[in-house]
Amino acid sequence: MKDQNPFFVSPNPVPVNASINIQFSGQPFSPDSYCITNESGITIRKGKITDSTRNFSLSVRGMPDGTYWLVMGDRKERFTIV
Repeated sequence: MKDQNPFFVSPNPVPVNASINIQFSGQPFSPDSYCITNESGITIRKGKITDSTRNFSLSVRGMPDGTYWLVMGDRKERFTIV
């Protein structure tokens, strides 16, 4: 059985110039940073997480349509901007 991701992105797909909401599933998981990469693995944005027990939002303003990955620790979640 595949491990369930300890976080997910919503909405998915994401409207252009909107924000993504990162919600934690309640599984033990304590990342201290995040990065958003494109399909080629190039880092687009990165930052620190101040409280990994709380959900948070990130702006995708200025990012073109496409598929991206939100990476936290050794886990990642794919999302699409349309």
